[in-house]
Amino acid sequence: MPTRRWCKNGFVTNHGEPPTTGELHEPPADDTTPRQSRVRRALSAPGRLVGSWIEADGAKASGLSSLTYTTICNSGVDAALAVALAGTLFFSATTGESREGVALYLLVTIAPFAVIAPLIGPALDRVYAGRRFALSLTFAARIVLTVWLLTNFHSWVLYPAALGMMVMSKSFGVLKSSVTPRLMPPDIDLVRTNARLTILGHIVGSGGVGAIAAGVSFLFTPREALWVIIVIALMGLYSCVLIPRKAESSPDEWATTSPLSVPGAPLTEDSSLDDDPTTDATATDAVPPRQSASDSSPRRQAVRQRVTRAAQQLHIVPFPHDAKTCLWSVMTSRSGTGFLTIFVAFAAKSTHGLSAWEQLAMLAAAGAAGSVGTFSGNLLGARIPLGAPRVTVLTIAGIAWAGVICAAIWPGLIWTAVATFALSLSSSLCKVSLDATIQEGLPEEARSSAFGRSETFGQLAWVFGGTMGIVLPPQLGTGFIALSIIIGVGYLRTLFLAVKVPHVRRH
Repeated sequence: MPTRRWCKNGFVTNHGEPPTTGELHEPPADDTTPRQSRVRRALSAPGRLVGSWIEADGAKASGLSSLTYTTICNSGVDAALAVALAGTLFFSATTGESREGVALYLLVTIAPFAVIAPLIGPALDRVYAGRRFALSLTFAARIVLTVWLLTNFHSWVLYPAALGMMVMSKSFGVLKSSVTPRLMPPDIDLVRTNARLTILGHIVGSGGVGAIAAGVSFLFTPREALWVIIVIALMGLYSCVLIPRKAESSPDEWATTSPLSVPGAPLTEDSSLDDDPTTDATATDAVPPRQSASDSSPRRQAVRQRVTRAAQQLHIVPFPHDAKTCLWSVMTSRSGTGFLTIFVAFAAKSTHGLSAWEQLAMLAAAGAAGSVGTFSGNLLGARIPLGAPRVTVLTIAGIAWAGVICAAIWPGLIWTAVATFALSLSSSLCKVSLDATIQEGLPEEARSSAFGRSETFGQLAWVFGGTMGIVLPPQLGTGFIALSIIIGVGYLRTLFLAVKVPHVRRH
């Protein structure tokens, strides 16, 4: 009996012969399916692109993709909080109208680091088998604080709750940096891994979630944007569950990596303590191994042992030599970005002959240059193998210094934007290099406190630059001359550390 079937050329009649290869096709469900498929593919293309980058270079197999999703959620929570609190002291843009208000803002930005460096960093170093739980706890705490804010948005509760959320965000950053080496794919290095996490957090988290929160705030009220925080934090909690167990470590691993793993054990001279990461580890090079009579007194030895024991409990260890070089470059660049963030606002406000639109254009140009510089730095770090961190930071910091000098010679809008771009580029590249040197050069049980100290020193440098922007006269020429001197001193210190050969201590 003849039958009809569908082939690529249409319906044909089958008189009993076997179908050919070209005839083995099913008819489409309807005529609109191809068009719907094209629309669906076009709408899902950005998601597929982001997903492919998140899982590229073996990140899915190593577990780095799960950590990337948590990083995106953390950046999204921060962006939504900034939108919700845009009219408050915490995340408001600097207008240059009140020096006292700006000084208070600078003090507020330091507050979370006063907790991170001395308390949370050493405490996280002791969490060796529960770091996934600690990561999820940072999201859970922010959910609780957000609910508290929802019920007390227009009261004094706003300030301690917002500070608590800032502390949780910085704690997440410290934990994320400590966990990253365990989840790094074998095909890429730590610099590119750190840069990839940062740039995806900025693009998808800060950009995407921030836009959603801004839309909610525009359609309803800034208070309603807090609901976006709850949703994204719940997604972050789920992403923490997906992080593989190899992100954890065990006491057995610690026992074979560092003398810090044994409480009360005496430190070797290679693991001697240094409170100040900016202090040169080779300061004792000239000290002979023989001790004087006063140094060998029982009282002095007892004091030294007590200090050593106390420092061991805090997990205070000196930074590796390359990390000190990168830290000074980060502090130098961040002092410059902090200076320009505050100074340009005052300079635009006090410049005679500029209309309100021209002042706004000056602020927008500097802000855009800073954002593009930060994005470009992270993008370069994510896509290009940079090699030795010392060479990288010296090169990029030197370029930033040259941009500042040009702005001091030819003060104006164009060179202000160029200097802002160069300093932001330097800050982002030096930061990912610093994180890589800490991750490679320190044992796992000392990384969290090291990251806490590095973040604290970087923020202090930013506040120092912002303070100089308040103190100096609001004139572009004068400001950039002072900034070139500050950047020059920091760069020369970085150069000195880079060329100095680290000393190997005698046992």
